[in-house]
Amino acid sequence: MTGYGSASAEAGGARVTVELRGVNQRFLDVRVSLPREYAALEAEVRDRVRAVAERGRIEVAVTRVPVASARRWRVGVRHELARAYVEAARDLARALKLEGRVTIADVLRLPDLFDVAERAGDPVRETPALWRALAGALRAFDAERRREGGALGRDMRERVAGLVRTAGAIGRRVPQAEAAARAALAERMERLAGPAGIDPARAAHEIALAAERGDVTEELVRLKSHLTALAAALKGTGPVGKRIEFLLQEVHRELNTTGSKSADLAVAELVLGARGEVEKLREQVQNVE
Repeated sequence: MTGYGSASAEAGGARVTVELRGVNQRFLDVRVSLPREYAALEAEVRDRVRAVAERGRIEVAVTRVPVASARRWRVGVRHELARAYVEAARDLARALKLEGRVTIADVLRLPDLFDVAERAGDPVRETPALWRALAGALRAFDAERRREGGALGRDMRERVAGLVRTAGAIGRRVPQAEAAARAALAERMERLAGPAGIDPARAAHEIALAAERGDVTEELVRLKSHLTALAAALKGTGPVGKRIEFLLQEVHRELNTTGSKSADLAVAELVLGARGEVEKLREQVQNVE
């Protein structure tokens, strides 16, 4: 399920910010981007994210900014370069027969004599800030996903309720469809038999076989059972995505069998509409844990 969360915290002279972005995906894929100082903590960051999410591709971006008042610097002097500057200046003075001497003020004005670098922070002292920021980002991320999940759940429950109504309509139509199929078969058999007529027992046997092949009672019983379980799963708590996927697969199977067994146009239209709803639900369940 899509989601976003961000939080920051300070410790050990650094401000740490964590951003989480989640997009839909069937399985869980956590991608972590950390500053070099926190590289050893990547596995634990990934584990803490996995404790909250079970599906989706989640990108975790961690940034570290030293607090200005806590920054420390190291200044290195390029002594060999300074000596070379001074010796060159003295050689030039002797060659031109000039008076004077090289002072420290003169040397300090020369380029590239100093190597300035910021001292590295202490990852151990900064780790509490990372965990606080990650926890805050995960709370915001989970809240966003729950908000989206609530809207998605309402829509899915409405679609399942529609499927229940469709299953009821199919069940009410089946007796009429079966009667029409038997009458059509009897008429066909009489037409093919011609003036000689047909043995009533044989006709009854053939009609009974055709009715048995077209009987969808078991499919409708299973369909209603799966829809009941599906409605219950959508009202449940905790990870239900994989169970919903399985139930939708079974609902789709029973609808297909019902449609293939029945030659009735009204039943076929009802099945076609129901299959369209199931496909929409199968797309939506990819967002559900």
